[in-house]
Amino acid sequence: MKRTASLFSIVLLCLLFAASSYGQSPNSGAPNDGWKTSTPEAQGIDSRVLLQMFQSIQANGGSGLHSLLIVRNGYLVAEGYFAPYHKDTLHNIKSASKSILSALVGIALDKKKLKSLDQKVADFYPDYVNEPRKRDITLRHLLTMTAGLDWNNDREIGGAVPPYDLELWKTVSMRDDPGTKFVYNTMLVHMMSAILTKATGEGTKEYADSVLFDPLGISDVQWSKDNQGIYIGGSELFLKPRDMAKFGQLYLDGGVWNGRQIVPKAWVAESTSPKTAIGIDSCSGNPDSYGYWWWIPSGTYQARGANGQYIIVKPDLKMVVVATSENQCAALQYLYPYVFRAASGTGPLPANPQSAGDLQRLLALMENPPAKAVGRLPDVAARVSGKKYVLAPNEMGIQSIVLTFRDRGLCTAEVVLGKTTINFPIGLDGNFRFADAGTSFGNNSKSSRFASIGSWVNDRTFAFKFHILGDVVTQNFSLNFVGDDVSLDINDSFSAKHIKGKKAQ
Repeated sequence: MKRTASLFSIVLLCLLFAASSYGQSPNSGAPNDGWKTSTPEAQGIDSRVLLQMFQSIQANGGSGLHSLLIVRNGYLVAEGYFAPYHKDTLHNIKSASKSILSALVGIALDKKKLKSLDQKVADFYPDYVNEPRKRDITLRHLLTMTAGLDWNNDREIGGAVPPYDLELWKTVSMRDDPGTKFVYNTMLVHMMSAILTKATGEGTKEYADSVLFDPLGISDVQWSKDNQGIYIGGSELFLKPRDMAKFGQLYLDGGVWNGRQIVPKAWVAESTSPKTAIGIDSCSGNPDSYGYWWWIPSGTYQARGANGQYIIVKPDLKMVVVATSENQCAALQYLYPYVFRAASGTGPLPANPQSAGDLQRLLALMENPPAKAVGRLPDVAARVSGKKYVLAPNEMGIQSIVLTFRDRGLCTAEVVLGKTTINFPIGLDGNFRFADAGTSFGNNSKSSRFASIGSWVNDRTFAFKFHILGDVVTQNFSLNFVGDDVSLDINDSFSAKHIKGKKAQ
C-alpha cells in the first residue's frame, strides 16, 4: 500500500507541475539567450504522436529535413536535428527573411523612421523609377508583392538574373498598374532593404541588431550584401533554428518578448492578415493568402523560404513550428497529420515518460548516428586512389578530381574548381566528415564549412554527398570508373549534370 501511495503521489506531482506550466509566459524572467524546455505532455502534446512522426522521418532518410522544432505555450517541447546539423549551426533561411524585413518595416514606422506605407519608392530612389507607373509604386505595394513589375518567379530560381541588384529597377519594365496583381518578386524586398538603409541611416542588419535581434537575445547572425553594400532584402540571412523560433514566438505573443514590446502589436496583426488570395499551396493543398511578406494559409501564418525553410505560427494552438531543410514540402507533410494532431488537447496530458524518453533517444540518434562497419573496398578503389581524373569542360567549372582511399572509413577528395582547389574528407562509415573552406562557397558572409559522406555503390561506382552547412541544397556526386575513363553525374534539387573525364597520363 505504501508503494502504491508513493507512485500516486509522484504522478500527482507531475500533473500539478504540468498544470502550473501550461499556458504561462515562460519568457518573462527567462534569460534572453535561451529557451525554457518542457516535456510534450506538460504542454498538452502527445509524445507518442511526435515519436511516430520522427520515426517516419527516419524511415524516409530524414525527408530532406535539417531541423524541426516545436514550441507550445512558449516552451520548446521537441527539437530535432538531422546529421550533419546541430542546434548551433547557422542556416540560410532564404525567403523567410522577408518576414524579418516586414517586422523591421513595422518597427521603423513606429519609430518614425518611415512616415507611412503610402510613401513612394520615388521618395527614396527617384533614379530607379524611370517610367510613369513606376513612380506610383508605394511601400505598401512592395509589402504585398503588387508593384506591377514585369517579373517571373522562375528568374529567381536558378535564373541568370539575381533579384538582388537595384539596377534591375532601371531595366525591368512595368506590366500591371501598381496594386492590381500579386507577382512574387524579391526585387521588391531588396528595394525595401535599400529604403530602410536610407531611412534609418544604418545598414539593414545593424538596424535589425539594435531593434530586433539584440532584444531577442540573437547575437549570431550572418547576412550577405549586394555589390553596392546593401544587405540583401528577402534572402541570404543566416540564423540558428532556435532563433528562428524566437521570432515566431515574438509574433505569437503580439510582438512582446520578455515583457518588452519589440514589434508594435498592431503591426503584427496587420502584417499577418490576408491582403491577397493567391490560390492553393502546392505542398499542403490548403488555400493560401498573402499579407505583408507573410504567407497566410487557413489557421496559420508562415515565413517561408526556398527548399523548406519555415517559421510557422498557429495561434489557436499557441504553437510555433520551425523547419530548415532542402525539401520544400517536407515540413508541411508532417505538420497537419502529426504536429497539430499531437496538440489537439486543451490542457496538460498525463506524463508519459516512456514515450517522451523514446522520443529523446531517437532525436539523439538522428543527430549523432553511430558509425557503421565498413566492409572490404572494391578492387577499383585501390586502382583509382590518388589518381587525377581530368574532366571535360563543363558549366560548373570543375577541372579535375582526385579521390584517395587510405582506410576503409575515410576518403579524401581534391577538386579543382576554376582557380580554386578544394580539399575535403568523405566519411565512409555512415558519418559525415567536415572541413573548413577558408572562403565562402555559398551566400553566407563568412567562410563556408563542408560536410561529406559517401560509399561504394557497386564494384565500379563511388557516390558521395557534398553539402555546404547552412545551405538549402546537397550536391550528389556519382563517379563511374571504367578503365581509364570516368563519368561524373552531379545532381541537386535544381539541376543535373553529366560530365566525362579521363585519368591524367
